[in-house]
Amino acid sequence: MSYDIIYKGNVREFEQYLLDKAEQELQQRGHRGMWCQLTDTYVRQLKIIMEDPFPPAEADTDDDEDLPSIKHLTVHVTFDNFFRWGLRVPRTRTGNHRIIFAIHNYHKVVLLHHFDKQYNGVIKLKDIQPAEAHYEDYCVSDPSY
Repeated sequence: MSYDIIYKGNVREFEQYLLDKAEQELQQRGHRGMWCQLTDTYVRQLKIIMEDPFPPAEADTDDDEDLPSIKHLTVHVTFDNFFRWGLRVPRTRTGNHRIIFAIHNYHKVVLLHHFDKQYNGVIKLKDIQPAEAHYEDYCVSDPSY
């Protein structure tokens, strides 16, 4: 089963940012670097999420950087269908990117909010509030059942 990907919030802007940085890197350096690597990782992981957006069982996880780091959000959230996708390329200075998404009506992945997590620990309320606002807006046109 493939899940539909729906964009809300600032995730499209994040994708454009990745493409711009990768293009700039190629023009300035003449070869692929950390931004191209992050962009490639994003695309590969998005394809994986389209097929299975749920976090893997503990026994199935390994340190493969191609697998998306997905965690179910249970703290500071109103909705029980919210997940966090951690996107990072080890040993680079591109940031510690997070995308909050919802699994809507069992067949859609709604990408709600991107932020660069500059702290350790649980995702803060200020990062969840925009995602919840975008999801509430989305549910007006496509109610959840």
